[in-house]
Amino acid sequence: MATEQQAIEARQIVRQAMQEDGVTPETLINLGKMAESVLQDKSLYPQFLQAVIDNDLIEEDVETEIDYELIGIFATLGKVAQEMIASGELGV
Repeated sequence: MATEQQAIEARQIVRQAMQEDGVTPETLINLGKMAESVLQDKSLYPQFLQAVIDNDLIEEDVETEIDYELIGIFATLGKVAQEMIASGELGV
């Protein structure tokens, strides 16, 4: 379970991605869902990785081996973005 500090940091990362990278909350949610799907079916990893690259959230020269840390980050950010929308914190 995340601590309050971790939750605050995750919300800050979502806001930063939106402001600096121009990513919408919906994009983060979709990438989060894709990340969760990869955990169920590892063959989906190339599509997930390409979607992250297409949104300019990572460099193109990444390893093609499954990066579980990357999957976890996007799964978490997707959930946090959903929670922020639901709470009205994003005003979407």
